[in-house]
Amino acid sequence: MKTLYILFLFTIFSFYYYSSSLTNQVTNEFIILINSQSHIYILSQIHNASTFIPTYIPLLYTHSYISSISNWYAIYPIFSSIIHQYPQLKWLFICEPQTRMNLIELIKYAEKSKDFYIGHGLYDLEPSIIHHYSFSLDNPYPDLSSGILISRHVLTLFIDRLKSYTKKIDFIIDVKYELNQLINELTGIKLLDRSDIFCNKYKHNCLTWFDGQYDYSCQRTDIQLDDLYIGIKTFIDFHNTRIDLLKKTWLNDKLNYNLFTNEINKTIDNKNERFIILKENTERGHCHKTFSILNYFYENKENFQYLIIVDDDTLLSIQRVLRLIQCFMLSNDIPIVLGERYGYGDYYDYPTGGSGMIFNRQAVRQIISNCQCPLPDTPDDMFLGLCLKRINIPLIHTSELHQAQPNAYSKDWLDHQKPISFHKFEGINVEEVYQTYLHEEPPIEIKYHHEKDEF
Repeated sequence: MKTLYILFLFTIFSFYYYSSSLTNQVTNEFIILINSQSHIYILSQIHNASTFIPTYIPLLYTHSYISSISNWYAIYPIFSSIIHQYPQLKWLFICEPQTRMNLIELIKYAEKSKDFYIGHGLYDLEPSIIHHYSFSLDNPYPDLSSGILISRHVLTLFIDRLKSYTKKIDFIIDVKYELNQLINELTGIKLLDRSDIFCNKYKHNCLTWFDGQYDYSCQRTDIQLDDLYIGIKTFIDFHNTRIDLLKKTWLNDKLNYNLFTNEINKTIDNKNERFIILKENTERGHCHKTFSILNYFYENKENFQYLIIVDDDTLLSIQRVLRLIQCFMLSNDIPIVLGERYGYGDYYDYPTGGSGMIFNRQAVRQIISNCQCPLPDTPDDMFLGLCLKRINIPLIHTSELHQAQPNAYSKDWLDHQKPISFHKFEGINVEEVYQTYLHEEPPIEIKYHHEKDEF
């Protein structure tokens, strides 16, 4: 009995000694950076994540740099600030709010690792438009949802060489991919793919894992499908092709929508009251068409609080759009825009048009009151981004909205998503893509609580 008691005391002492030793050793040496945004719903997810992390581990958030670094969302511009803030840093772990980890084992792994840049490797199956049609298909890039471990050696080398980097970074499209490309180019160090221990779903041997998507269960029950108005940009040549495909997938007559076009075929389209003819049409840019939709919504659809603008070759999961709005549009008085964020260098970010753009009425009011298209064919989404920056309306990045087709994204990455949209019909079976990635049977609680014809 005495022996067991001594063994028990030894165990308690050993655990306490190791924990205290670890606390003293890793404080300010192992830093966690969470890829975050300034929205109460996302901040609640971050708070949930922070409960799994001991207080002695410094916990940083990308959105906290928004006032000092214009392209903070690209992550790499933050590195210099972090190194200066934490001169003792040895390892930086970058992750999402839903990333979970076995922290003690992760730190032990980092301490003994001879590698400098480690994570769950994603691979493109074919050259992708969002990755500039790169043929480096065997070069992995990291999945942020599983976390990325980067050593001080890589960070300092990267920061030093970035100062003299002369190539212009025009667009920020896929943050995880472009971060990887820059690290490869500036340091010559490739990602070590340890997807066996940096996991996108939990397994018993994982050091890190992804704990599911945002839990879209924070629903405002007062928002229903008939609070949503959809403006679809189209052109007479696509009425019998693209629009027909939309009707075979997500676009049904119960939805509140209009088709904004240049003209109609009087023998076929004349009976369809959904068409709205605009005076001016452009082959590209579409700023005039988008702002016509914004103005039409604000002036003629006062019963609707939420506007969704899509192209005539955008596939949507309308049920998931509704759940997204129910979680993020928490106040009708605060302007907000949801979209897939692209960045124009270090100037401004913008919501990509093809993936779908979502506005509340307050945002629409401020946009049309303060911004006008320079030219009818100015790129609409880029000009909207510039406008949002000017009038200080937040753009909330929604990674489930996609500017491209499914084959432009890593299958491994899509597997732990519930996509909300995809864009472009060329070279795909549109109905098959919709059924595979986007279709959901409407749940009972989805209602049309006005049930009236607005058209």
